[in-house]
Formats: sequence, C-alpha cells, structure tokens
Amino acid sequence: MTGEMTSKERFINALEMKDVDRVPYGYLWFGAGDAVLKRMNASMKDVYYSSEGIAKAQILARNMYHHDNVMSPWGCLLVEAEALGTNVNIKENRYPTIAEYVLKSSKEYDNIKPNDIKKSERVETVSKSISILKRELNDEVFITGSILSPLMLAAQTLEMVKLCEEMITEKESVHSLLEILTEGSILYADRMLEEGVDGFLVENGENTADLFSPQMADEFAHKYTKKLYDHIHKNGGYIISHNCAEHAFHEMDAGLKPDALNFAFGDVKSLKKRYGVDCIKSHNHKNIGCGPRYCFKDFGEHGICLMGNINPNVFGNGSLDNIKNEVESCMNAAPNKGFILSTGCEIPLGTTKEKMEALWNTIKSQF
Repeated sequence: MTGEMTSKERFINALEMKDVDRVPYGYLWFGAGDAVLKRMNASMKDVYYSSEGIAKAQILARNMYHHDNVMSPWGCLLVEAEALGTNVNIKENRYPTIAEYVLKSSKEYDNIKPNDIKKSERVETVSKSISILKRELNDEVFITGSILSPLMLAAQTLEMVKLCEEMITEKESVHSLLEILTEGSILYADRMLEEGVDGFLVENGENTADLFSPQMADEFAHKYTKKLYDHIHKNGGYIISHNCAEHAFHEMDAGLKPDALNFAFGDVKSLKKRYGVDCIKSHNHKNIGCGPRYCFKDFGEHGICLMGNINPNVFGNGSLDNIKNEVESCMNAAPNKGFILSTGCEIPLGTTKEKMEALWNTIKSQF
C-alpha cells in the first residue's frame, strides 16, 4: 500500500499494475445520469451539445457518485460518424440515434474524408469539454475519452447488415473503408490528447462471436484497432478496451495490449472448456447479483489491468441486496494488483439515487 493518492494517481497506478491506496472506482459514460440532469434542471440536449454542459454534468456526477474518473463524450457512439457525415436524430432526454448513414456501400469509401474530423463542431465540443474538466478538476482526476474502434465506426457509417454482407462480397472496399476510418479515429484521438485527455475507453464490442468468426474478427477488426492503440500509446495515452459482448474474443482483446480490459459477461461453459475454470464453484449463478462472468483471477496471466465487472442489469431489476452482493463478488474475485472496480457497461440512465448510494456504501465498506 501507499499513502493517500489523488483519483488520477490511483487510477493510473492500477492501469500500470502498481500498488494503490485503495481500489479505484471507475465510471462509464453517463451512468445514472437522469438524477444528475434533474439536479441541474436541464435536459440531455441542453448539456450534451455544450462543452461547458458536458464538463459540468460530469463533475456533478462525480460529486454525487464518488468515482475516480470522468468521461467525455458520454454514451453517444456517434461523434466520429456525425463528424464524417452520418446524420443523427437529436433527442431531448436520451442519446442521439442514426437518422441516415453517410454510406450506402463500402464502395463509396472515397466519400469519407478523415480531415472532416478536424473541422467538426461536434468533435470540437467534446475536445473543449476535456480542457474544461482538466482545469476545473486541477488535474487530480483521470479524464477518459470515449472513442470507437475502426470496425465499430464502420457500422456507424454503413448499415451493419450491409457491412457484414460486403465483408464477403466486397472485401477490398471494406478494407479501404477501414483504412480511412482508422485515419479518422487517429485524428479524433489526437484532438483529445491535445486538450489533455489521460486515456481512452475504446468501444470494441464488435470483436465477438455474436457477430463474426475469429478469422473475420482478425481480418477486419484486429489490425485496424491495433494501429489505433499503437498510435495512442506512442502519444502518451492509456487504453481501456471495452467489450461487453457476451461471447467476446477476450484473448484477442488482450493481444492488442491495452492497459486495461473492461468486460461484462462470459459464457461459463465455454470458459470451463477452454481455460479449465470452474466458475460455478466460485459464484452463485442463481443470484442476479452474480451472473455468469469471466473470473478475474484467471485472466491475470495477461498482465493487464482488469476493469469491471459489476453487472449493470442489477440496477434495473435487482434489489439493494443484489447490488451489495455484486460488488462483494467482484472484489472477492479481483486480482491483488491491476484492478478497477466498475460496471461491465453503463449503469442505466434512470437508476435511482437509492441504488447509487447502495453501490457506493458497499464499495466504501470494502476499503
């Protein structure tokens, strides 16, 4: 153990597999955000498209929920796509959705201009929010930027079914599209790094058997994501690889050498077959507070910080006791070093204050 740390020091030490004064508590996107907006007397639309609004909401969320990091942008996965030409539906009290994809086919890849990232008002809003967070928090809190892996971004510029079809029929065009999108992703990362972001949570949820074979994931996801990760690392940023798919290729994620893996659920039967881990003996899977999960200790061989693994569903249909059990189960399964307690995905926006207080009180009891 070491003396009391700032939130940023605590978070970075965990990412670097070093000693911490206590386990860091990580926050994803805008979890339980409705209560924050209510206290601000504002709608998501009011604050989401304002640099000052994003920063103010994240600072208030941290004051209410006590996490060791803040995050910009929030749960919107459309920032890069919007900058590159995808039209979005702006919502009053929830995240924007796609109105029209910028591409109808990967063969139109030349319509994507990576330098549009540099001219995007949306990108500038997000980037400026980071500089505000850094200033207002006195550089004492880990500032996380949210960014998509190139394949995830492809599915925001071209309808997913069409993209999958053309991975077979138009391979060359899909690869050309992914090369261009990787360039755009790097420009987006650079802009946030310029403003002082400490690291990135990279949404990599398409690296999963739910969508692709391992061979397809390797061909269309791995090398482009690796190029993005290598660039971020070269320029001093940390990487948290987020993949909450049920049948995620976690060994492939680990092979990308991120600083942390953030994941949700695991297929217990395939886990036992592949790794010899008898997860059933470790957890009570009849209890919602401990759903099927990859056991943390059995991923320690990768030497990568693990971030998770609270089941976010417990905030919707679980009791306060379920939340307590979820936190305790995660802490009991966690490695001694290189661990950030967090949810496997975003806490639902409408989660009650009572449940968030139960979460924090249980976390405190573990320190």
